[in-house]
Amino acid sequence: MLSIRKYVNRFFLVYLAMLTVSLTVLCDGSILAQENPIGVFVEKMAIDKETRKIDKCKYCGKLIKVGKIHTDAEIVVGNQTGAELDYRKIQYEWGKEKKKYLHVYIFRFEERKGSDFGVEKPAGVGFHMHIIENDSIKRIFVFDEDQRSLSENVLDIGKFFKRGAKWITVDVLSQEGIEKGLDSLADDLK
Repeated sequence: MLSIRKYVNRFFLVYLAMLTVSLTVLCDGSILAQENPIGVFVEKMAIDKETRKIDKCKYCGKLIKVGKIHTDAEIVVGNQTGAELDYRKIQYEWGKEKKKYLHVYIFRFEERKGSDFGVEKPAGVGFHMHIIENDSIKRIFVFDEDQRSLSENVLDIGKFFKRGAKWITVDVLSQEGIEKGLDSLADDLK
């Protein structure tokens, strides 16, 4: 009788362990790791004809280099942010109604003028990523970059080859910025 109970207990423990492992693999730990999804809110700066080239972010007060913003910038950056959060298995909901949310504030989103191998004007992207919790800014990431030629900055030779030794589009540049921003803010997004 004791040996049957021993086998039943072992079977139950093995079954429980397998069930736990299966649930962890199916959920990839993301459901258990993050009970409350973060909010995500993307907006572009309202630019009028009198906007200065240098301004202050209305949220964090940091200086920003204001530029043209493509009409689809919010959609492009929003899609890129959502895809990157999905890839990182970070649960989120659109909007800023959460206790904690990621706010992406676009102040420049300029497409290149030219082709892959020659440009009149390179792509340029500028945005802040603010982590806002309980209505106060917890962390800030700043991305503000214009692609430059290799002759202008030899120190960026790694970036030059990573980009395929060509002039990239604003979409590719903003994707790089989103990835860097989420890398920098990863601990605060969970």
